[in-house]
This record gives sequence, C-alpha cells and structure tokens, in this order.
Amino acid sequence: MKIKVCGITDIAEATALSKEGVGYIGFIFYPASKRYALSKLSLEQIKSIQLPGVVKVGVFVNEPMEKVIATADAAGLDMVQLHGDETPNYCKEMANHYPVIKAFRIAETDNVAYKIAEFIEVVDYLLFDTASSMYGGSGISFNWSKLANATRQKPYFLSGGIGPDDTLKITEFIHSGTAENCIALDVNSKFEIEPGKKNIALLHSFIPTIKAL
Repeated sequence: MKIKVCGITDIAEATALSKEGVGYIGFIFYPASKRYALSKLSLEQIKSIQLPGVVKVGVFVNEPMEKVIATADAAGLDMVQLHGDETPNYCKEMANHYPVIKAFRIAETDNVAYKIAEFIEVVDYLLFDTASSMYGGSGISFNWSKLANATRQKPYFLSGGIGPDDTLKITEFIHSGTAENCIALDVNSKFEIEPGKKNIALLHSFIPTIKAL
C-alpha cells in the first residue's frame, strides 16, 4: 500500500518524505485552503522538486481548465486531483492533458456507486474523502464500508481523517474485499504540527507499517 501526503508547503519536507518512501506528494492550489501551496512556494520552486519515485499531484477546486493546465505545466506536476464539483465532461477533457484523480466527498446517506457512475470511464483514478463544509482537510473519517461493491472498476485513493491511531482499522480494511483497488492512503491533517507543516516523526513510524500491509 502506497502513501500520499497532501498539503505540502516546504521543499525540505518533500525531500524528507521521499526518503521515508512516500509515493505521492500533494500540493494544494485552492486559495481558501490553510495549506495553499502558493502561500509558501512559487511555481518555480515546486517545479524544482524532482524526487525519484515520487509523483507530484496538484489539487484544484472548481478552477477554469486553462488555469489548471497552465499551473500544472508551470509547477511540473505529474497528475491533477480535481477536488471540487467538476463535471464528467470537464474531467474527460482534463484527462487529455494530465492523468486525473477525481475526488468524491462521501456522506453517510450517499450511494457511492451512483455518485461515481458518470466518472468511471473518463478519469484515471478516484479518491474518496469525507463530506464536510470544506473541500477536504476536515480531519474527519467516513464509513469505509460504504465503498463495498462500488470501487471494483477503477483504482482509488482513500482519504479523510486518516491518522496514526488508525493502523488496526487500516489493516482490517486492506485485508477486506473493499480495498481490492485501493492503491494508496491519502494523509494530511492528522500528521501535522500545524496546517502545512508535517510531523515527519509520526510519518516515520506510520509509513513502514502501512507499506508492509
């Protein structure tokens, strides 16, 4: 199981995470986020981050497509994560330019299979986060069993308040049929000292355990 650490705002931390074996690092390009990458880094600095084996993901929320593409080009991104209310047609067009992760915010009443149906054929990956008033970063988990029988057609990332105390829950999930196409855990706020500043020591103990599952 791979790990994606989102909300990166520091070059040194990105390098440290690479050494810890992280597979993906996420830069948030949503100005309302407390982890807005461009509040701490320039596009040129993000482009300069070249870490072998680490995929750079840009997170966008309801941005014009031209702006997403221009930002991704300037920042040297490998993938884009669409975390807003983007339509299937938007995602399909974006996938002609960059591999697309489409995020879905899951509430207890959601029918996940219905929610993702129109996107299955037009994106490369899915990501499941917790429904909240924000576009991610809530630090709250959702009921992972809701993904059962809805995620067999596309690889996906599991997000939403995953923390260092969830090892047993993650282990049970990974060994369930629901996790068959789960390629990575997406972690953020539960591994921070403050928004945008990661707790590398916590990740140092967490990552090897999860990668071994």
